[in-house]
Amino acid sequence: MIKNIIFDLAGVILNLNLKRDTEALLGAGLPDFEGCLKNPAIVNAIVPYINGLCTKEEFLKAARQVCREDATDKEILWAMDAVLDDIPAERLQMLVDLRKKYRVFLLSNLYVSAWEHTLRQFDKAGFTPEQCFDRVFLSYEMQLAKPDPRIFQQVFAETGINPDETVYFDDSRENITAGTALGLHSFLVPMNQLETVIDEALS
Repeated sequence: MIKNIIFDLAGVILNLNLKRDTEALLGAGLPDFEGCLKNPAIVNAIVPYINGLCTKEEFLKAARQVCREDATDKEILWAMDAVLDDIPAERLQMLVDLRKKYRVFLLSNLYVSAWEHTLRQFDKAGFTPEQCFDRVFLSYEMQLAKPDPRIFQQVFAETGINPDETVYFDDSRENITAGTALGLHSFLVPMNQLETVIDEALS
């Protein structure tokens, strides 16, 4: 019997805007999103920051090695933030309703300014994280990031949940694989399309 649900944030609860993100990345002298992922030097500069595992200053120092030479701090930081979009109010109401039957948790690889953006989207939609989740787990606070199994294990330890009684939604195949290996009932979410998979997953 399913008793718990763990949600990723970006691309699952929080919508992503890849068109705007591509424009911002190109503006900073970087490739588009897919191109960034194919370049190890760019990945090594960006991933620790967007997972909240390095400071803004450390990120900017690393990013300057891969961005346009005259890119400003503002342009580089916007290249990270531009992908963050809105949260539909109906999706948040769905989370509130799910909490009547399940324990609901958020587990996200996230950096500080992205969480601040998320809080503004909650407020704009008329909700709070406390209404939607029993607990919120963020990589920048935990200093661990998915797919590292330790971040999942810490969630299990702090909540007492049984993975076999837990459904997990994420838009990253790598994270889904990690969750499945730890016993979670894991479901890959097409970007921004949580509603297309949740009913089947919980049926």
